[in-house]
Amino acid sequence: MRHRWVAVLVVVAVVGGLAAAHQWWLPYLAGWLDVSSPLRHADYAMVMGGGVENRPVLAAVLYRKGWVDRILISEIKPVPSKTRPLLPPEHELTKALLMRLGVPEDRIVLLRGNHAATFHEIVSLRDVLVESPSARVLIVTDSLHTRRTAWSVRHLLGPMADRVSFVGVPSERYDLRRWWQSGDGFFMVTSEYLKLFSYWIIYGSGKWWVPMFIGLIVLLGMLRRHFTHRRTYQTPDHTPA
Repeated sequence: MRHRWVAVLVVVAVVGGLAAAHQWWLPYLAGWLDVSSPLRHADYAMVMGGGVENRPVLAAVLYRKGWVDRILISEIKPVPSKTRPLLPPEHELTKALLMRLGVPEDRIVLLRGNHAATFHEIVSLRDVLVESPSARVLIVTDSLHTRRTAWSVRHLLGPMADRVSFVGVPSERYDLRRWWQSGDGFFMVTSEYLKLFSYWIIYGSGKWWVPMFIGLIVLLGMLRRHFTHRRTYQTPDHTPA
């Protein structure tokens, strides 16, 4: 019983210390997700789907400043909504915005396919890099999204990943230094960690490790139950006759 109270006090002390120092360590959780790299000239800027409000703007700036020669956008199927009229597909909105921002239509390359996730978009990027062995690409996405995108790039592209770098777009909806004080910031940071974990399970080695871990827990539970029953049956009966 005494050891249990000691363990409880240790846990309370650790949690209290983390809470008191949250302004020091919480920003690092967001910073770890941002793996943006220094700008370098590339053949393409690839605008990742899911951020039509800010990602195309930075891609257009990169084109106008001469950092890239063309812009890649992914074909994304529209999702019907019961609460609002059906909007045009995201890639059409992205293309229209890029052209309005000064990018000629012949400088915009559409990657065909039913892209529903970051992983799918990197599969299409792989085809571009295979067809153009010397091409370099700047991936334009939200700062918090760069680590998961980089994970997909390393996982799918192998040695070709060296030809890809990342440009993080800052968000105007929250401050990464105080992301936990904003509903949008809290959602974005926590959801990215959950998505990273799900990518590891679905696409990475997690699909092997997680079932093995669960199987080990089940096996240990069965063994514990077996030996508990054994001890119960082997305990001498001291009940008076």
